[in-house]
Amino acid sequence: MKRYISVLIILALCLSMCACSSSSEEKVTGSEEKVASSSEDEAPNVMPEFSTVDLEGNEVTGDIFAQADLTVVNFWATYCSPCINELPDLEEWSESMPENVQIIGIVVDVESEDSEEYSSAQQIVDATGVTYQNLVAAGEFDEMISEMIGVPTTYFVDREGNLVGNSIIGANVSGYKKYVEEYMNESE
Repeated sequence: MKRYISVLIILALCLSMCACSSSSEEKVTGSEEKVASSSEDEAPNVMPEFSTVDLEGNEVTGDIFAQADLTVVNFWATYCSPCINELPDLEEWSESMPENVQIIGIVVDVESEDSEEYSSAQQIVDATGVTYQNLVAAGEFDEMISEMIGVPTTYFVDREGNLVGNSIIGANVSGYKKYVEEYMNESE
């Protein structure tokens, strides 16, 4: 019986390291790495129109998606260890992406440039060497964020702003890469 309980505890600890709750209030961990369904009832099928700033203070709108055939959108949080741990891998990948693919981050717990979390996000991005654009989660993302199981959650967006494929919940850079490769091969 003790062995069974030990196995359950180890399993629970492993699962808790895969994703963080999307609520900065709860800061709970525990979502298993998995692919979420993109059915119309469960998730939006288009990115919301938005206007926000990035962590360097530059204004950014939904027009950013028109800059590439496919955009990898990684939602993350300053309190989420799996999110932060995957940032260097995402940066490395961003440097080798084809010209028609881009990655952006959206920091879900940063609401304005005046917030403490904005400063934390800047420090995290600097410390991890990330150079790809990371955006403040504008109010237009509230509904999308509230429907997320946890962070990191990664979406794939075509140049018209449509969500394509399934979102990936949890830190899974190899899964992101696989999806992008398959999508780009199908698009040729």
